[in-house]
Order: sequence, then structure tokens, then C-alpha cells
Amino acid sequence: MKKVFIDGSAGTTGLRIHERLASREDIELITLPEELRKDTEARRAALNAADIAFLCLPDAAAVEAVSLIDNDNTIVIDTSTAH
Repeated sequence: MKKVFIDGSAGTTGLRIHERLASREDIELITLPEELRKDTEARRAALNAADIAFLCLPDAAAVEAVSLIDNDNTIVIDTSTAH
């Protein structure tokens, strides 16, 4: 089972991706409680635990998110124009 984290899941793009993936039984969605969604260490842990990370963030935040990843196996799909 693949683990997926959507960084920026509160925005329109993130919500849409979450809606499409939530009912799939072959995917485990990693989610953060509302109070931790902007916490750098919580995001770092979620990004590095994910097999696939969707970045639904403004450009600067997407660059920051990539800098938090040290897991060579995490695949990043960036919906911004940063990468």
C-alpha cells in the first residue's frame, strides 16, 4: 500500500486530490491535524513518511517543502510552478 501526503490539502487543489484518493483502498493518506498543518516538524515527518507527496502550495512554500525531504524514495508531485 502506497502512502500519500498532500501538503496544502486545505486549498482547492489539495482538496480535489484528497477527494479523488480518499476512497481508494490501495492508498494510505497521511494527514495532519489542523493545528499541525503548518508545523515544520510535523510536515517534515509526513513528507518523509510518504511514498508520494503532492505539493499544493505557493511557490516559496513548495521550495521549502522539498528542502524538508531527506527520504530518497519520496516521489514529489508539485502543483506549483516552483519546480
